[in-house]
Amino acid sequence: MEVQFERSGGFAGIVQRYSASLESLPEEEQRKLQELITNAHFFDQPSVMQAPSSADHLQYKIFISSGQQSHEVRVDQGAVPAELQPLIAWLQAAARKH
Repeated sequence: MEVQFERSGGFAGIVQRYSASLESLPEEEQRKLQELITNAHFFDQPSVMQAPSSADHLQYKIFISSGQQSHEVRVDQGAVPAELQPLIAWLQAAARKH
């Protein structure tokens, strides 16, 4: 499984990126990330979710490829559904560490 994450926008306009092959992560991180993807119903999420007003808001782009299945979600900070929030938080923390 391949995961790519990008956070952009905001007042400062700083771009934060993270990408990894699930298999390259430590076993505990593999389990946690897989759990977050499953709990987020990631592959069932719409491709684009926009907030009514997105001036100076952050935008997130997540692409996940798993076997023959792949999906990309682009979501504004104000439109992030509750089930996707833990996955985004984990990916942001991973991007800060790398």
